[in-house]
Amino acid sequence: MEGRASSFGKVLADFQSRLHGAEYVAIDTELTGVDIEGEPDTFEESATARIDKICRIAERYTLIQLGLTIVGRADKSSEGRLSCASYNLFAFPYVGPEVQSRGTGFFCQASALQFNSLHRLDFNTWISEGVPYMSREDQKQYLKTSSAKDDENVEEKVGLLRLWKLLCSARLPFVVHCPLDLFFLLAAFERRPLPKDDPRTLAKMIRQCTPKVYDTAHLHGALGRFKRLGLTKFFEDAKARYEELANRDNGMPAVEFDLLGDTAVRYGKPSDELAHEAGFDSLITAQLFAYLRAISPARVKEGANRLFLYRSVEYLDLDRAAVDGSAVGISTYDLSRVTLLVAVLDPVDGNDAPRLIAAAGSMYRWIDATHILVVLRASGGAAIRKAGELSAQVRGVAAWMPFEEWRSKQAQAAPKSIQPAADTARAVGAQGVLESGREALVSRTFPSDADAMDRICRRRWLLGLVAAGASGLLFLLSLHDKARLSAARARLFPRWRRR
Repeated sequence: MEGRASSFGKVLADFQSRLHGAEYVAIDTELTGVDIEGEPDTFEESATARIDKICRIAERYTLIQLGLTIVGRADKSSEGRLSCASYNLFAFPYVGPEVQSRGTGFFCQASALQFNSLHRLDFNTWISEGVPYMSREDQKQYLKTSSAKDDENVEEKVGLLRLWKLLCSARLPFVVHCPLDLFFLLAAFERRPLPKDDPRTLAKMIRQCTPKVYDTAHLHGALGRFKRLGLTKFFEDAKARYEELANRDNGMPAVEFDLLGDTAVRYGKPSDELAHEAGFDSLITAQLFAYLRAISPARVKEGANRLFLYRSVEYLDLDRAAVDGSAVGISTYDLSRVTLLVAVLDPVDGNDAPRLIAAAGSMYRWIDATHILVVLRASGGAAIRKAGELSAQVRGVAAWMPFEEWRSKQAQAAPKSIQPAADTARAVGAQGVLESGREALVSRTFPSDADAMDRICRRRWLLGLVAAGASGLLFLLSLHDKARLSAARARLFPRWRRR
């Protein structure tokens, strides 16, 4: 159903009637802005810094559309048949003297408005017919005023907050595709500014709204073997994977969908024209989650309350944050089984390094135009051996370094304001990264009170390791005493002579 100010009462009644017995609700939003100029998402950011930025984005911009899809069992006799009721609501913040926390306006990002325009969003409907809303905090402040007692339009002014309260009281799991939608809802309906400096309070606020959040973007990596992260493409890939597995395994749970009422009329025949309408995207998110749950129920269950961070090696763990606010970012990778490297590419056209890395069996993700994050499926001695083989097979790499070393260098090189990763790479340069890392690697590996001559010999040898590439740098991580140093020499030097 489409929700406007004139039809909101009818939509609200229908929404409330479908909450009982539902399994989960999928959420999508269309927004007036999605980022802050000069502050791109970068791999060197910590999870805490990313939370701060996401909160500021949610406080700065506002909702245009809110899409919700309530998912339940269509038929109790058929466990695999799911009912879907979708709602596409235009949302416009209530503006009046009763509400002071929002201020006099909000920001609009030109690129975001252009994007929505290209996808046929009706801005006239948004402004003239958008359902008003205020936050719980705004409502509390308003109800304390004397004018509220005689105001017959209180419910109209509260607007979408009434729907939000019904949803939260139903205690349904939320399903999103990336966490930005969730943070916008917190800023719109709970309070602003958000407690960005207190992850524990933020996590508890989310828990008050829903017992669990499932982020399909996080599940994309947790389940593995999926390449395309965009919502529609990911949905297509998940559906194809499910159908492939179902054809091979009779035990695969059935997944079928019944679209209810106006949902069948509006979204029964999917088309490209519907993409990026919040109600339709919430339906795709709901169906995507159903396929993922059927494909790997254990991993989906494990992925609850874990939120994806774009261009990061970490995810947000809401459960941990609620207990220990200082531990919000968890490595996406099991570092007991994998090793993270950064490949600094030669700045030449047609560099074939990414293809060669993939052909060698390693995963990779672009950091920026000249840096690639490489995930070796090995650790310890096996990682050392594998890194040496990789560096020998891959052409077009100026230098290799451990990810944490690269991240530290980026943090040191960046000014106090966040600097785009691509600009940082151009400023430092591939050779500059290699040169600046040598002294730090040597000084950290050997204490200052070591014998001077031995230190010089070791330093020369270590510089050779750095120049050798990944195998040398990985050895640096494991060398802590002379015995291991001698063993490393014996293993590595013959390889150099063969090369």
